[in-house]
Amino acid sequence: MNRTARNRRQQSGIALIMVLGLVIFLTLIALPFSESQRVSTQVAANTLGSATSQAAADGAVNRMVYELSRARSADAQIALKQWKADGLVHSWVENGMQIAVSAKSETAKIDLNFAAEALLKRVFTFGGATDEEADGTVSAVKDWTDADNLKRPNGAEADDYKTAGKKVLPSNDFFVAIEELQNVMGMTPKLYNAVAPLLTVHGRSPGVDPQAASALILGLVPGIDASQAQAWVEQRDQALRDGVPPPPIPFSSPYFAGGQGAVRIRADAVTASSIKSSREASLRLGGVARGRPQFFLWQKGLPADAQPMPAANTVNPSGAVNG
Repeated sequence: MNRTARNRRQQSGIALIMVLGLVIFLTLIALPFSESQRVSTQVAANTLGSATSQAAADGAVNRMVYELSRARSADAQIALKQWKADGLVHSWVENGMQIAVSAKSETAKIDLNFAAEALLKRVFTFGGATDEEADGTVSAVKDWTDADNLKRPNGAEADDYKTAGKKVLPSNDFFVAIEELQNVMGMTPKLYNAVAPLLTVHGRSPGVDPQAASALILGLVPGIDASQAQAWVEQRDQALRDGVPPPPIPFSSPYFAGGQGAVRIRADAVTASSIKSSREASLRLGGVARGRPQFFLWQKGLPADAQPMPAANTVNPSGAVNG
């Protein structure tokens, strides 16, 4: 009887060990599957959040287009509060997302296709080129865009690019994107990275608009004192934030020009889970038939541009701006 009981206990122990082994085996199998499911769920959530924030940024661009297209009010106080292409950031919260959008005239930058040569030279010397290098780069830029094959002094035409082993030859037409500047003879990566943020190809102006340009851009205009430009821009921007007319421009220049309707819009959206998306667009309002905007650029903002949402100038759901 004792032997039988002992055998039964041994069998029970063996069965328990087998069950425990089976449980451990199944657990080891289930753990990777569980982790895979967790990762898949997180990826799906991130994808949804990214799509949602990108849609919000796109919507903000379209709202800015709508606001800029609205007729200006005859009431001066109301007109001051209407959205403009002045660089002022408008931000609000919608469905738990923080959204911000701003617009600025493309003539706030220096047009690579139309800018006066003296203005372009200042850009390249600012980027680190010597006077001689800057003269050569300006000539190469102009040779790239002119319709002939006549080489300017220190410039470069197709034969020079072929001799240098360049695969991309001058188009003898306007630049359609700033990135094309990288193909111009004499342009180095360091110089390009320094000057690209200062340039545009959509301004269609030989000069810059002082009402929209940054202090840095105004400081590059020949004959303008950089410290004076900085002081006035600070006053101008403060006036915009306060919703009052900007002060008169204390200087003049033949390199000043008004806006031509082309604007650059930047929109950012951040979800409650801190997923960020942005959109940059360049367009001309009423650029085609029936007043529809003509888009030149529609791209995601660079990750380096993502910044925390500004708290000022929030817009409530009714559309009023809270300064």
